[in-house]
Amino acid sequence: MYDVIIVGAGPAGSLLAKKLADADLKVLVVEQKKLPRHKMCSGLISSFSQRILKKEIGDIPPVICCHPKIIKGIQVYPTRTQPPQKFREKSHNVWRNIFDFWLTIKASEAGAEIWDYTEVISFSEKKDHIEVGLKGASSTQKQETRFLIGADGGLSFVRKKLYPNLQMRWFQPYQTYWKGTIDLDPEYFYSFLDPEFTEFFAWFNVKTGHKGKYLVVGTAAEQGKTIPQYFNAFQEYLEEAFGFKGEKLLYREACIAPVFFDTTSQFKYLFGKGNILLIGEAALLYNIFAEGISPALTSAVQAADAILQEETPVLEKYKENIQPLCRNLKVAWNSIFEIFPHFLSQVKEKG
Repeated sequence: MYDVIIVGAGPAGSLLAKKLADADLKVLVVEQKKLPRHKMCSGLISSFSQRILKKEIGDIPPVICCHPKIIKGIQVYPTRTQPPQKFREKSHNVWRNIFDFWLTIKASEAGAEIWDYTEVISFSEKKDHIEVGLKGASSTQKQETRFLIGADGGLSFVRKKLYPNLQMRWFQPYQTYWKGTIDLDPEYFYSFLDPEFTEFFAWFNVKTGHKGKYLVVGTAAEQGKTIPQYFNAFQEYLEEAFGFKGEKLLYREACIAPVFFDTTSQFKYLFGKGNILLIGEAALLYNIFAEGISPALTSAVQAADAILQEETPVLEKYKENIQPLCRNLKVAWNSIFEIFPHFLSQVKEKG
């Protein structure tokens, strides 16, 4: 029997696995996709995340960074006619597939078992353990564990099974990679809130690696709505305002993400039931502009501390540990709502 089975080999799951394996617990990480797996993300590792990583693992290796290696901050354009507001926050600019795999390797080196191409298809709490059904590439099996951790992202299977009646709204981020030019400083990440471009926010950033320079252009709309009208309007704006020239479309991708606050800016965090915990995006922990890595790492640390202590029931202790993070996330988001009030109002209109 395992001490802990973790579903998902992203930053939350891998860091939790490393901390528990370092404490000599028997840990299994199951990942539905083949590792290393792609993750649609801006790939910015904030200074806060860097401090957590430095303490728990070490400095981010330069080899997993792209260029520019350091992003100076975020520039937010409230509308097409208003100047940007700058938020200075030095972040590492990484390739998410390599960054996540680095963390997974660290978990493996600490002693955690890593099974990719493996998905959880069922789980049930018994008297003294949790029975977990797993489906691999060629077979199914059952494993037993003391604790089950949902670190399986915004579309969490574990969360869905724990809260079957949970009503969720969804957004669809859509992102494209271009070969081309633009008159914007590549050392910033850019966010655009004009409702002509998006139902959440649109974005632009630059990532350069051994395959060349990528201009990343994206937007988001509610699931089921058409993206093209927003994306086309945003692309035309980039062409007019910043001289964007998309010489060649290299790649495009989309995913589904939950709306993690309601129209009164009340946040819907979910932490699990019994000996089944949710961490990271599975718990709906997102920072401003949907940055998920810093809450993922923080919740992993807090969940590990809760599992390793013996005085208080684990879920109760985890909820206690995680409250400072929840307060900080709410303060950050409410600050954004106050600075850019139409940002929340346009989400309300779609609710």
